[in-house]
Amino acid sequence: MGVKIKEWKGAWWVFVDHQGRRKAKRAGPGLRGRKLAEAAATKIAAKLLDGDTSILDKPPQPTTAPMFADVAEEWLRKYPALHAVRPATMDNYRSFTEKHLIPFFGSVPVTDITAQSIEDFIEAKRAPGGSVRWAGKALSDGSLRTGLLALRLILQRAVRMKVLPANPIKEVEWRGTPRIDQVDPFSGPELRALLAAARRVDLDFAALLQVWTQSGMRAGEVCGLEWQDVDLEAGTALIQRTWSRHRLGPPKTGPARKVSFLHPVPDDTPDWRPGSTTESRSAVTALRRLTIRSMDPEAFVFGRGRAPRSSMDLHRAWRRVMAAAKVRYRAPEQLRHTFASTMLSRNAPLLYVQAQGGWRSASVLLRVYARWMPHEFSGPLAVLQPVPVRQPAALPQPAATPAQPEPVPAVAAGRVSDA
Repeated sequence: MGVKIKEWKGAWWVFVDHQGRRKAKRAGPGLRGRKLAEAAATKIAAKLLDGDTSILDKPPQPTTAPMFADVAEEWLRKYPALHAVRPATMDNYRSFTEKHLIPFFGSVPVTDITAQSIEDFIEAKRAPGGSVRWAGKALSDGSLRTGLLALRLILQRAVRMKVLPANPIKEVEWRGTPRIDQVDPFSGPELRALLAAARRVDLDFAALLQVWTQSGMRAGEVCGLEWQDVDLEAGTALIQRTWSRHRLGPPKTGPARKVSFLHPVPDDTPDWRPGSTTESRSAVTALRRLTIRSMDPEAFVFGRGRAPRSSMDLHRAWRRVMAAAKVRYRAPEQLRHTFASTMLSRNAPLLYVQAQGGWRSASVLLRVYARWMPHEFSGPLAVLQPVPVRQPAALPQPAATPAQPEPVPAVAAGRVSDA
């Protein structure tokens, strides 16, 4: 009689050899599969010792559940057709599924994926060598967080297919490092030096930077601006597309929004209202003086006709301007952080800033930029603050005379006054 466990074809198995009769039973992959195999082997050995050979009488059950790779590939094909998902988001899901999920779970029946096997996957990816792009490096928690969203959706499809009774990822115990927003805004003098250097280097790029700085747009939204979106008389722009990964798509938070590009963010002023300074209004003049201003309404404002400005070209021009301005280097995306922090520091309404920048909610602004908000109101908003109310002084008690009743004791009088 022999009962053994062995890892074979990416999973742990129990092999039984008793009186010339043999049987193999699959337990599952990973550490969880090994524990199941050990427990099953102990139970089978005990039954055989008692003369119970029923385990050998049962024919092996064929695996009817689909493989994880089949479910994942079907999900990759159908999910973008059934949901209004951003192309960039779907690219991230597809990349992670093909590079990480299918190589790890692909040959496993989807019914064998458990919370324990998912935790084994997370452990492997956070260990050295978990990254595919960087040899010997661990996969970042940010990438893993996005990938686990894809895994959740794939397994949820298996639930809808009636293959899984429940989604095992709901029982996974994992908490990655919290997201850290790299907010390092420019100061007012730095912004003014940056724009002055841009005007010396490239007037067209200077116009782009001024519009970007004074509107709070994202980089892809600035590059995706068309002339039909811009109202030069009002100093506003309609944000209804973004240029990202060499293709146009909707704005990150979905619906179109109208923004002003006249906020005096670079100016030395406590005011936040659009067009409140002469310099902020000069953005309109800068747009009118662009070297090439197409009459085609669908031409890109900062591109070449119907070809938007590439990300590589934008970053190349940015580095030239930063070098000319002699300002500590930061990525151009910090202009958006500068807009939010400056506007909030000047008491601009929270919901107004959210609507201008297209943040998903006001809570996002508070989480990232609350430290730039003033703790006390001043100026015109000070009238909204409650004014302390003075308590009226207690009336003097009349002096007692022999003809009057006996005076009230001091303790009682104090109680009457307090009331």
